Amino acid sequence: MNLKEKFDECIDFIDSKKKSIITVSLSILGCIVLIIIFLVSSDELSVSKESNILAKNIEERKYSIALDNYESWEKEFSQSKMNRLNKSVSKKINKLLLDSGDKYIVGQISKEQYIGLINTVNALENINVDLKKIIEQANRVDEMYQEENVEYDIAISYINTASIINGMANSLDTYKNNIEEINQSRKLYKSALKDQTNKNYYEAITSYDKVLQVDKKYYELANKNKKECIDLMYNYYIDKSKEANKNGNYEEALQYIDYIKEYYMDDETILELEKQYQTNLAMYTLTTDDILNLIAKKSDKKKANLSVNSFQQMVDDEKYYYTEVYEYDTLIDEVLIDAKSKKIYSYKDSNKDYKTNYSDGYFRVISDGSIQFAISEEKAQLILEKKLAEKQNKYKKIISVSNDKIEKYIDNEVDLEEKLKNDGDVYYYKVVNKGLFKKKEVYIINMYTEKLYSIDDDGIKDY
Repeated sequence: MNLKEKFDECIDFIDSKKKSIITVSLSILGCIVLIIIFLVSSDELSVSKESNILAKNIEERKYSIALDNYESWEKEFSQSKMNRLNKSVSKKINKLLLDSGDKYIVGQISKEQYIGLINTVNALENINVDLKKIIEQANRVDEMYQEENVEYDIAISYINTASIINGMANSLDTYKNNIEEINQSRKLYKSALKDQTNKNYYEAITSYDKVLQVDKKYYELANKNKKECIDLMYNYYIDKSKEANKNGNYEEALQYIDYIKEYYMDDETILELEKQYQTNLAMYTLTTDDILNLIAKKSDKKKANLSVNSFQQMVDDEKYYYTEVYEYDTLIDEVLIDAKSKKIYSYKDSNKDYKTNYSDGYFRVISDGSIQFAISEEKAQLILEKKLAEKQNKYKKIISVSNDKIEKYIDNEVDLEEKLKNDGDVYYYKVVNKGLFKKKEVYIINMYTEKLYSIDDDGIKDY
C-alpha cells in the first residue's frame, strides 16, 4: 500500500469517527480549562486568605506580626502573586484608614493607635493608599472644627498624624493652616472677653478687631462686644485718667485719653483733659538729666562726677522724685525733689544723716512708711521767738549752732545725750543771748514734731 492509499484510509477513518473524535477532543480541552481555572482559583483564594490575615493583624494592632508575614510573603510569592496581594490589601487598608480616622476624630481610638496604624501602613511600601480619600476626610475635619463639632486638639492632631502618610507631603497644609488660624482667632476672642470683664476695654477692643471674619459666629460676637466696650470705656477711662493725673502719672493719664479719643474725637471733656495732662507732663516731669543739673547746681558739685537713681513718689497729692545721689559711685545723699518748685529735701533722722548743706529742707520715713518733712530752721526760730515773747523772756539775739558745738554752752551734756538717745529724734540748736554779763540760754527744737525744750543746770524741760 502506497502512501496515498494510507492517507486516504486515514481520511476515511476520521470522517467515519469524527463525532467521537470531536467529543474526545472537547473533553480533553475542557479538562485542561478546568485545571487552569482550578489553579487560578486556588491562587486567588490563597491571596484573599493572606490579605484577610494581614488586615486582621493590623486592625488588632499586631503590627510586628503583620509586617513579618508580609516580608515572608514577599520572599515566597511570585511578583504577579504579590501584585495581586498588594491590590487586595490596598482596598482593605484604605477602608481601615478612613474608618480609623473617623474613630479617632470622635474619640473611639487613641492617638497612639492611629499613629501605629499609619506607621505600619507606611512600612508596607507597595500598598497603594488612596490619598484623595484622606484629603477629603481632612477637609471634613476642617469644616467640623469651624462648626465646633470637634475640639482643636483633636482636629490638629488628626491633620498632623494623617500628614505622615507616605506620599501625603504638604497636601493637608491648607486645612492645618485653616484650623490653626481659626484657633488663634478664637483665643483672641476669649482673651478679649476676659479683658472686657476686667475692664481692660482698650485691650479687649484690640483683640476683638483681630477675630477673623471667616469665623462668622465669633466675628459677629466680637463686633457686638466691641460696641459695648466703646460705650463702657468712656466714663471708666476718664476716671482712671483723673486718678493717674492726681498721682502724678501724667503719661498714664494721657494714655487713657488716647484710648477713648479714637472713638470720641470731638468730645470737649476729653480735649480739655488732654490739654491739662499735657501741661502737667511738661511742667512736673523731670528727666535724669534735669535732676543731675539741679543737684549739681545746688551742691556746687561737678555734674560729670554725679549719677542718680530716681523714681516718682506722691506725697500729700504732690509729685516728688525720690533720688539716690552718687558721687564717683559712692552714695552721698538721698533726696526728695519737688517736681513743681524744684526744691530739694535731704534725708535726715537720728540713724541716717548725710550732713548736706545745700538742701532746702529735710525729710524722713516714719514707721508706717509715710514721708514726714522737717520744719525749716527759720520756722524753728519763729517758734522759739514766739514762745519767748509769750513768756516775756527778753533777749538780744538768737543764734543757730550745730550739734557738735552746743556742748560749750551747756553744763549737763549727759542729760542732752540721754535725751537724744532715748527719743531718737533730730533737733535744731538755738542759743539765746540775753545781753552783756548774762548767761546764755540754750534751746532745742524737734525738727519733725516742733516741740521746744530748754536746757539749763536742772536738765532738759519742755518750754
